[in-house]
Amino acid sequence: MSSVISQPLSLVFNKFEQHWQSSAYPKVEYDEQWLSPCIIGEPEQQEVSWKPVLREDKGDFSGIERALEITLHPSIKAFYGDYFSETLAVDFQNNRIELVQAWNEQDFEMLLENIIGHVLMQRRLKQKETVFIASTEDEMQVVSIDNDSGEVVLEQLGKGIDRVLAKTLEEFVAKFELCD
Repeated sequence: MSSVISQPLSLVFNKFEQHWQSSAYPKVEYDEQWLSPCIIGEPEQQEVSWKPVLREDKGDFSGIERALEITLHPSIKAFYGDYFSETLAVDFQNNRIELVQAWNEQDFEMLLENIIGHVLMQRRLKQKETVFIASTEDEMQVVSIDNDSGEVVLEQLGKGIDRVLAKTLEEFVAKFELCD
């Protein structure tokens, strides 16, 4: 397991799971064609409970790195490669954001394709290369990781980095609270 982010992300997920155990696990619409190791129990009324699950085999980024001719920052690989999870709404400094995660291996492959498209668009616009990790309430903003520095940044789509939110991913995730 990567020491870059797995420990802090594990702490966040464990904190949320403790909350869910005392209330209720989050639910998602059940689709028998879109299964995940995150699913808990059997579907009820076309919904299923879920929780983040540590992957047995870490996500492989070698293909995307070859295609883009870059090395992804280790925190990006750990953030996306260590767990399967549904999108998770968190509060970051009184702002609701939704962490992008992969639900299953097929979702992980589609995520990699989206990352390639994002980086290619940035290159075309001559912007710093970042990889998105969360959406915001403003559809023209995403939370991303600067691939060079590892800083977590707020990015204006099509315009580039707006500001630094945290120096490291560890610092960023330490400030999460669960959204209701």
